Amino acid sequence: MRPRACLALMALAIAGCAPLGAQREPPPWEPRAAALPPVPFGDGPLALTLVYPSEGSEVTVRDRTFVFGATGTGRARVAINGIPVDVAPNGAFLAFLPVPADGVYRAEARAGEKRAQVFRRVRVPETPIAPAPGEAFIVEQSVFPRGGWAALPREPIEVGFRGTADGEAALVFGDGSRIPLVEQSRVVEVPWGRRVFGGVPLFAEPSVPGLAEYRGVVLARPLLASGPDVPRPTLAPLLTSTPSDAAVELRVGRHVTRVPLPLNLALLDPERPAVGVAFEADPYRQSVGGVDAAAGPGFTSHYFWDNGTCLTLTGERAGRYRVRLTQELDAWVASDRVRLLAAGTPPARGRVGTVRLTPAPEAVEVRIEVDRQLPYRVDSRGRSVDVTIYGGLADTRWLMSGGLDRHVIGARWSQPADGLWVLTLDLAQPHWGHTAAWDTHGDLVVRIRRPPPLDRRHPLRGLVVAVDPGHPPGGAIGPTGLSEADVNLTVALRLARMLERAEARVIPTRADDRALGLYERAHIAEAAGAHVFVSLHQNAFPDGVDPFTDSGTSTFYFHPHAEALARALQAELVHEFRLRDLGVGRTNLAVLRLTWMPAALTETMFMMMPHQEAALRDPDVLERIARAHLRGLERFLRERT
Repeated sequence: MRPRACLALMALAIAGCAPLGAQREPPPWEPRAAALPPVPFGDGPLALTLVYPSEGSEVTVRDRTFVFGATGTGRARVAINGIPVDVAPNGAFLAFLPVPADGVYRAEARAGEKRAQVFRRVRVPETPIAPAPGEAFIVEQSVFPRGGWAALPREPIEVGFRGTADGEAALVFGDGSRIPLVEQSRVVEVPWGRRVFGGVPLFAEPSVPGLAEYRGVVLARPLLASGPDVPRPTLAPLLTSTPSDAAVELRVGRHVTRVPLPLNLALLDPERPAVGVAFEADPYRQSVGGVDAAAGPGFTSHYFWDNGTCLTLTGERAGRYRVRLTQELDAWVASDRVRLLAAGTPPARGRVGTVRLTPAPEAVEVRIEVDRQLPYRVDSRGRSVDVTIYGGLADTRWLMSGGLDRHVIGARWSQPADGLWVLTLDLAQPHWGHTAAWDTHGDLVVRIRRPPPLDRRHPLRGLVVAVDPGHPPGGAIGPTGLSEADVNLTVALRLARMLERAEARVIPTRADDRALGLYERAHIAEAAGAHVFVSLHQNAFPDGVDPFTDSGTSTFYFHPHAEALARALQAELVHEFRLRDLGVGRTNLAVLRLTWMPAALTETMFMMMPHQEAALRDPDVLERIARAHLRGLERFLRERT
């Protein structure tokens, strides 16, 4: 081979080109197996933009995150902080890069003789201070518990902090008593996005060398923090006016350090617990909102209660009240969603009397006589529904079926524990939907919806389908500036036409680019009597997730009776586009809290991926997304015939 030909081939390799006949290695932004069209070539003028991160924004991770934008031409070469970045044929680029320590991204682009630069300044999390060798160091903000608390006498309370590893730790009181705190583990911080999208290594190195967690248990006793800015509890008065001088202590060799425990702790009277009522200034209907409560303080919502629901309160932790549901089950609710009643108000317990089932064309009404508005849950499991009333005491002498019914084919009540009343309804078909609320007479009324009549050959005929184009407000943006809200609306309009051709009646939650609240979307579907609700979205990652390994298609639901719908939609979308199957997930999103109908939310593609964003500009791809949703709906409905 001639030297000049050899140099030409080397130049081709350096430029990222392969000799004729060779298999080209796809760039990281191009999925290998995806059934997407190639990215079209664009050769406009050089115009460098950084879409993410935005100027002055906070990057929430310290190690690596994504950066994306566009150049306006596929001929450009891009480097960010000196690191070369692949550019798609349309000029879009995406990179997963180290977060700059100084918070400045320096992007440079070249296209022929043209040059362009963009500087982006962001806020970067502070690097945790690593303790010096032999230093007794406590991370002050890690000390817990903190704030205003109220607890039952001698209730176990966990105490802890982060500090120098391999030390001796204790909780020390002003009277000289001590409670040991035991070293648990070295500190490993994993961004929540990596946990959600599965990018967590099985064995992670400690995030901060030499730092460990220390934890122990103290039995509740009155405590008054020395700092005047520490909030005080609201359920009970503090029984001391003298600071308790409680502090966490760490000893490493001869070095000792202490940090005050920022806790004001009051003790409750176990014989006379506080009582309040759930209160939300602007309540929503039970199926989509209300006063929410969770299994732990600050956890995801698990219960949804109407205004006026009576609550027995047995604890307080920094703005959250503990609600006693049974002797063995608690829930936590935001304290600003509870109106406290006068001291001496009886705890939230009540008599559950007559149950009457009344068949109607659309639903079977289940009316439960209760002499007090108590917390409850409605849970579906395939062909049965449980209505649980917490604090309910069975005086159910009559359970009236109201005549034979072809949907609710059985009903029985039980009292499995003190203060726990359960009504179980057996269904002829899988549960379709329900509503539950207290009426003006004080009865709990649960409506069990009848499944719509379905024709296997024409499964959508006669059905009402709510189609929700996700966003605005908010929404993801692609490297070339494509808006998720615009994509979702275009797909929704196409899907609506397909559904109408299939003889369904379509309820769009929005038909233009005006912003619409999450609860408003759910209300529109409920008010129209929709049989199915589908929310259309395209995805985006939180900081720290590698888009090249973790992007794909996912679908979400909340209530169990919607899982089959989510799985049918996910199956059709994955089959259509062959992107990575991220699976079906259960998550607590406002539009998925609908109980009157199965509700699912799809995330077909990731806006930040250049190949996928380019595909979302293609009318044929948008048509395929809509058709995959149509097939998913038909698949779900045929499975229910």
